[in-house]
Amino acid sequence: MRASLRLGASVLALMLPSLVLARLTSPPPTMVEGLSLPRELGPWTTSAETRLPDDVLAQIEPDAYLMRRYSASGRAPIWVYLALYAGRAGYGKGAHDPEVCYPAQGWEVLGSTTAEIPVAGGRTFRARLLHVHNRGLRESVVYWFQPARRWSAPTAIEELLRVLDAVTGRPQYAFVRLSAPSRTDAPVVDDLIEFAAEVAPLIRAGLGGIGGP
Repeated sequence: MRASLRLGASVLALMLPSLVLARLTSPPPTMVEGLSLPRELGPWTTSAETRLPDDVLAQIEPDAYLMRRYSASGRAPIWVYLALYAGRAGYGKGAHDPEVCYPAQGWEVLGSTTAEIPVAGGRTFRARLLHVHNRGLRESVVYWFQPARRWSAPTAIEELLRVLDAVTGRPQYAFVRLSAPSRTDAPVVDDLIEFAAEVAPLIRAGLGGIGGP
């Protein structure tokens, strides 16, 4: 993996001058108004919506976002945080990785691993799965960075690809975080993965038509 990352970084370094020139000579991507989700997803139905505080928005600067709870009988209630970054070639700020953000807010990460999310055609894409707790509260979290026109790659590779996306005029991506309170991990994780499989194609399809030349 390290060798492939070094190779990818070397290739990126060689390509950057021509990519920057292409970026400078291409028309700027358009801004977006937002990215919507259905009120119902599988067995889940919207049961609440909220807004982020101004000081939090100042730190992460999304172009648009939504924070919504979906509930279903006999299933874990799932909070969806979807933040859209589109129309700018670069960001001084952006979505925070939950493996860093949760501890910074006083949560302890009990464990983290890779989750395979099934999508159409028998394929999967990789998301991150966290288990966290704070003062008796416990959550399971599935999150990923969703680019336009492709499924998310493993984290280190995705970071390189997002640089390429930005300098070639395709900077749009969405940060997706699904969280649910949990006392026992397995049933909640199953619900989160099922929900992710429902929502991920909708988010990718929405990004495919947003911004960019």
